[in-house]
Amino acid sequence: MPTLLYITRPEVLIILKREQKFVSIQRTQQDDMAFSRLAANFSLDIHPALCYTIRVGGYIMDSHKTNELYEKFPHLYRERTAPLESSGMPWGFQCENGWYKIIYEMSKKIDKISTEGEHAPAISLVSKHEDGTLYVAVSNITPPVADIVTRATEQSRLTCEFCSYTPAFLRGPTNNLEGHIACGRCVGKATGPTRKKSSKRKRKALRPPDTIIVKRS
Repeated sequence: MPTLLYITRPEVLIILKREQKFVSIQRTQQDDMAFSRLAANFSLDIHPALCYTIRVGGYIMDSHKTNELYEKFPHLYRERTAPLESSGMPWGFQCENGWYKIIYEMSKKIDKISTEGEHAPAISLVSKHEDGTLYVAVSNITPPVADIVTRATEQSRLTCEFCSYTPAFLRGPTNNLEGHIACGRCVGKATGPTRKKSSKRKRKALRPPDTIIVKRS
């Protein structure tokens, strides 16, 4: 049974993810007090994209970088306002901030070769493949656009999803970033500090001498 959230303000969108699957959202006419108690568990995104987001497993790019992409390439990301039944773009960029530069450069190249109009390419989903790499779905895709998306996917294969450092690698079940492409430093931060075993042998305390010499002045 999916978790239900009750929203009292129509201009607010609550985005939830659980293991890369979205939970149900339901609107009701309850009073604002119910919403105020709920909003305490959320982080408020800045204007103009007013929404409350919370992370329940899964990852999503922060609102500042998301809005930068929307403002710079509004026609390419025009499906961000489309119904959820027809596009996944209203959920935002379903990856961490480390891939922002890859997505930006990809968007810039696509926008440069695209024309205005309803038949122009439109990005409908930004998420991840099962192998941890960047996944981008494009409506009205053309062969040149497909090549640009493929290059971005291959670039993400060795780029840390969290800090953009390269080289980075797909992490397995031995740490907290399973399924993510991450560098060693980010893995260390997620795993937490570990105690290093000292290689030096502990010296035994010296036995006090049996004879004590006292010098007289």
